[in-house]
Amino acid sequence: MVPQTRCQLIVFLACTVLLSLPSIDAGPTFECELQKRDDENVCVFRNVVYTKNLTGVTWKAPASKIQHVAFEESKLQTLPKSLLDAFPDLRSLDVPSANLSSVIIPANLERLYASNNMIKQIVVTDTRDRMKMLELILDSNHLHDVSNLTRLAKLEILSLSGNKELTDDGTLELGQFKGMDALRHLLLSDVDAYYVENEKDVSLPELELLDLSNNHLLTSSLRVKVFAPLKKLQILRLGHNQLNNVDVLRLTENNPQLKQIFLEGNHFKCDEQRLILDHLNKSGVEAPVNNRQPRCMLGFDQQDDMCCIATMPVGPPKTEMPKPPKPSNEESDQMTHGMSHSSSDTATGHGNERTTSTVTPPATVPKSNDGKNGAAMVTLGNNSWFGVLLVAAVAKLILF
Repeated sequence: MVPQTRCQLIVFLACTVLLSLPSIDAGPTFECELQKRDDENVCVFRNVVYTKNLTGVTWKAPASKIQHVAFEESKLQTLPKSLLDAFPDLRSLDVPSANLSSVIIPANLERLYASNNMIKQIVVTDTRDRMKMLELILDSNHLHDVSNLTRLAKLEILSLSGNKELTDDGTLELGQFKGMDALRHLLLSDVDAYYVENEKDVSLPELELLDLSNNHLLTSSLRVKVFAPLKKLQILRLGHNQLNNVDVLRLTENNPQLKQIFLEGNHFKCDEQRLILDHLNKSGVEAPVNNRQPRCMLGFDQQDDMCCIATMPVGPPKTEMPKPPKPSNEESDQMTHGMSHSSSDTATGHGNERTTSTVTPPATVPKSNDGKNGAAMVTLGNNSWFGVLLVAAVAKLILF
C-alpha cells in the first residue's frame, strides 16, 4: 500500500505543478484560399490583423509550394518573418492598403505590390548579386530614403509615385538611383517635385520610361540636359506640371531614341504649343493625350486635343473715321448763289438800320446765358453751307 500511496502523491504534485504554470497561447492561425488570377494560382488571405507583438502565428495554405500570396481587407504593421518562413517558394506578394510601416524584401521575392500604405522603411535581406526582385510597386507611401533599393540590381520596374517626402526641399535627384542598371521603368509622378537634377550624370543605361507628371515643374527649373545621360529613354511623361515651354530641339538631339512625350495639362501659349508639336512631329516623336478635355477653363483654348493659353490681341483694331462727302456741282452753285444773296441782304439790312430806331434780332440766332451772341454754338450738318454763311452774316450785322 505504501508504494501506491507514493505514486498517488507524485501524480498529485505533478498535476499541481502543471496547473500552476502559465498557460501557453498557441497564437492565431490564418489560412489562405486559392484563386486563379492572370493565369496564376494566388493564395488570398482575408481579414488578417497582425501586430508586431503578436506571437505564435500560424500561416496555412491548402497546397504546398505556394508562389503567389495576396492580402485583402487586412491590417499588418509589418511583413511577418513567420509568413516569409512559411512560404519559402514565394515569388510575388500583394499587400495593398494594409497599414504597413515597413517591408522586408527576401532574396527570392520577384514582385512586391504594396501601394497605399504608410511605409517609411525598406529592409533588403541579402546582397546585390543574390536579390531577385524585378518589379517593386510602392505608390502612395511615406518613403524618403531609398538608398537600400540600389541593392536590387535586377530590378526592372520601380514605382514611387505619390511619395511626397521623396524629394529634398522640392528637388528630385536622379542620382539616388545610381547602380540600378537594369531599371527600365521609373515612375515618379506626384512626388511634390519643383526641380529635377542629375548632378552626377547618372546614366541608368536601360531606362526606357520616366514619369515626372503631376508635379510642380516650371520651365525655369527644368533643364532638359538632365535627361541627356538616359540614352535609351523612349517615353517621357511631363504632363500636368506648370511648364510654359520645353526645349524640344535640344531634347530630341540629346535623346535620339525618344518616341513619346506627354505634355497635356501644362501652361503653354497656343502659338508656343503649336511650334513644339510641329518640331516633335518632324522629329518623329509623338505627343499623345490621355484625357481629352471637351471644354477648357476660362482663358484657355483647345488646340490639338490639349488646352492652351489663348493668345490675346495686343489692342482693339483701328477704325478710320469716314471722310465728309465732297459737295456736288449743284451744291457748289447753291453756295455761290447764297453768298451773293447774303451780301445783298446784308447791304439792305445795313441801310434799314440807319432809318429805323429799333432792330429785332432774328429768332434763329439764340443768346447765350452771359448775354453774348451764341451763333458759334450752333451745330449744322455737313451740307448746310448756305445756312452757315447766312448765320455768320446776320451775326456780323448784329455786332455792328
